Amino acid sequence: MSNIYSVTDKVLCDALNQSQVTQNEMRELFLSRGIIISKNTDRKLLAKNFSKLTQDYNDHQKIAEILGSEPRRERSTSRLVSNMPEKTILLKAADTLKKELTDHKDLCHVVADRSGMINVHITYMSTNFSKSDFKQVVKKQAVIEVEPTEDGYVIRRPDNEQTEVYENQLLAIVERLSKEKAIEEGKPISEATLDIQEISLENIDSPQSRTDFFTKLINGLEGYDLDDVTDAYVYHPKPEEIEEEDGETDIGVHVSKASLKGEGVLKSEEINSLYERGFYICKIKWRVKEKGADPNIFEFEAQFNDAQNFKGFSYIAKGIKKYKGGGEYNKTIVQLNDGQKLFFSRMIEKTARSIIIELNKQAQGKKDGKSHQD
Repeated sequence: MSNIYSVTDKVLCDALNQSQVTQNEMRELFLSRGIIISKNTDRKLLAKNFSKLTQDYNDHQKIAEILGSEPRRERSTSRLVSNMPEKTILLKAADTLKKELTDHKDLCHVVADRSGMINVHITYMSTNFSKSDFKQVVKKQAVIEVEPTEDGYVIRRPDNEQTEVYENQLLAIVERLSKEKAIEEGKPISEATLDIQEISLENIDSPQSRTDFFTKLINGLEGYDLDDVTDAYVYHPKPEEIEEEDGETDIGVHVSKASLKGEGVLKSEEINSLYERGFYICKIKWRVKEKGADPNIFEFEAQFNDAQNFKGFSYIAKGIKKYKGGGEYNKTIVQLNDGQKLFFSRMIEKTARSIIIELNKQAQGKKDGKSHQD
């Protein structure tokens, strides 16, 4: 785990002047020094006087906890391993990862259930030095889910750099243990190399196909009808520089990103004009409505983090608007429970993978047709 460095008196004074520090918390800080303060004392004076006192690590940690920002919900991402070894190796790999993380002062525990799912719970410190001193370190919790499916094992995690490191550690351990077992059994080591598949259209650069991915996704959730698209982000890769006949490079204006917000975004003339100029959707926020009586509305967001190469797929179920009756809904969106989150994670991932397969087949068919014509 990482720790913040020692701060200056001025930084400490500025921190204690923030509204996040309540009067009760200020009183507790002074009481820890055996000093009683009045609630009528000016906040700036209190902050100035406390910052003059000698501070230790525990003082800084206490103030950091008061000022620390609450980590926001993160998008999820997943990969499919089609040739994952048996569960005993997975559990051994998870326990090995646990030991490695605890040796580095992170917290980790492994939970396996009867369905075959293995959850690796990790508590770690996330560092961001671009923030103010007492907000640079945030305690985060993450779960790496290893879930058996009919096509292999899905590895699901929060979409951030640190959990990607943990995931890669886990998969590296799994592969190492698999190769060790293959050697013991006299099998080829190549069979133990993990076949890892990601949701990506990196191999297809057609703007139409990439937009089709999202339009098929938002319309393809089984048991739900598309209600509306409220946000669409489009991307247009910058073309390679072309030299003119006189040898000079043509440097013109190029717009690579645009976003549209509102109602019926995909039906607007604006987005159609962007399509005509070579833009394609790289991120989308949409709502779906349950099929049947008294339908609730669910809101989702999905994107490719690398818009140019169309890889790094991630998504989040934003929440639910519950149906009140008489055609009316609650105004506020509430978070889904864990069971609902897992349900929609599976659905979005399964739908996205089937669309990738479909689009790849279409692209291959076009290539084959073109080669026959030639």
